[in-house]
Amino acid sequence: MRDIIGIGVDLEETARVSRLKKPALQRVFTAAELEYCMAFKNSAERLAARFAAKEAVFKALPFDAVALKKIEIIKDKSGKPAVAVHDKRAKNILFKLSLSHTKKYAAAFVIAYLK
Repeated sequence: MRDIIGIGVDLEETARVSRLKKPALQRVFTAAELEYCMAFKNSAERLAARFAAKEAVFKALPFDAVALKKIEIIKDKSGKPAVAVHDKRAKNILFKLSLSHTKKYAAAFVIAYLK
């Protein structure tokens, strides 16, 4: 069994994220994340879920001061949401991520553990 080093959870209102303008979105999300989310009719729900995931990962990390844009929500080989943290301090950390969203809310839960 691997050592859990952190957990994080976050809940976001979809409406709050839908009000963000393009410059704010570009400060938080990678180009790949924006491209993925904007391809869907319910893009605000997907953006809110990814924002919640970034916040949950931030809370689970054992160090501070990482930009949300350096936390990227990707897909694993099976198509499930996964986490990539583009910071050398996270090179030995793996993450388990669960996302959920509705028209009003998005939630994310993350477990961080050592490789």
